Amino acid sequence: MARARNIKPGFFTNEVLAELSFESRLLFIGLWTIADRAGRFNDRPKRIKMQLFPADSVDVDGLLSDLAK
Repeated sequence: MARARNIKPGFFTNEVLAELSFESRLLFIGLWTIADRAGRFNDRPKRIKMQLFPADSVDVDGLLSDLAK
């Protein structure tokens, strides 16, 4: 059964996340949808790009690096 994932209002006012690009913040939210219950997902940038940004030119590998910092 699918799990509901919600964005808390504090996400939009988080000062650390606000320093990231719009694409990084959208990737951060998208990762919630592909992670398992423990928050794990495979580090496969091409697959993540196809799951979250199939019609966009986005450097997921670079964005993952930004999020890791």
